[in-house]
Amino acid sequence: MTNQPPSRPAYQLPDSHALGAAVTKALDDARQANGQLGRVIAVVTAAAVRDVLTGHQPDALFDAARLELVEGEDGSLFPTGRYWAQAGEERTFTEAVGLTEAGNAVHDMSGWTACLDDATRHAWRPLCEELPDHDGRPAYSLDLARAAALTIDEPAPAEAAGGNGMVEVLVCSNDRQHYPALVDPVDQHDGYVRPWFDLATVRRIAADTRRDARQHGHGSIDTVHVLTGKVNRTRHKVVLAICWMWLGGDKRQQAVEVLHPNEDGRYAVGGHDWCWYALDDDLNPQIPFQPTPR
Repeated sequence: MTNQPPSRPAYQLPDSHALGAAVTKALDDARQANGQLGRVIAVVTAAAVRDVLTGHQPDALFDAARLELVEGEDGSLFPTGRYWAQAGEERTFTEAVGLTEAGNAVHDMSGWTACLDDATRHAWRPLCEELPDHDGRPAYSLDLARAAALTIDEPAPAEAAGGNGMVEVLVCSNDRQHYPALVDPVDQHDGYVRPWFDLATVRRIAADTRRDARQHGHGSIDTVHVLTGKVNRTRHKVVLAICWMWLGGDKRQQAVEVLHPNEDGRYAVGGHDWCWYALDDDLNPQIPFQPTPR
């Protein structure tokens, strides 16, 4: 049988640029929707822990800081019933409410935490610390206070976030130190901001990172350094950020970064990679950051 050349295209496709734009928008929308789902389920999980420990009395006192979540074979998380009090004491739902009630609570909570999976990982993973494996499965402790502080509102479109104007806010990246900075509400990644610090604050960050590195080891802490020197009677300041864990690997050429100031003399220390989040007036995390309308 002789193959005849086609006389016309088998089917029509949209313009390549239009198709590319549609793909980008669809992926961005899906990621934003998954991020919103992850944030809402994290808040629901914190509420479920409160309900278990208070008998569904929202105003009752309870003492829970972290919840153990284990990753199943499908990548989703499920609770084990183990949690930690604010003082660090390990406890279980069974000890708190009895075996039957605890079993029902874990079962009900699992229906929600199943949504905390690979698709929503970018939303829930920053709220967790990694634990030793649980029966051979990855395990995490969810910071319940940070989860409870997440906004459940749909993030506003970037155009409605205040244009390119900077706003002043306190930021934090480690639940301990917080610093004043200017941030652009539009410039967020998964709810984390890119803060711009004045030089005095950069010096504070430098001192804090060096102290933390001495205490915890350089392999787990990036450090910041402010150097000064003179060239032809002109004094210069150089800000360096060092990722020590990269020095021995393939990224060693990227391990030391020179940070350049913007036109206002501010430095974007850490950028989005440090997972900086804005704090509200009560020092609660705002992830994503939604500035208060003026």
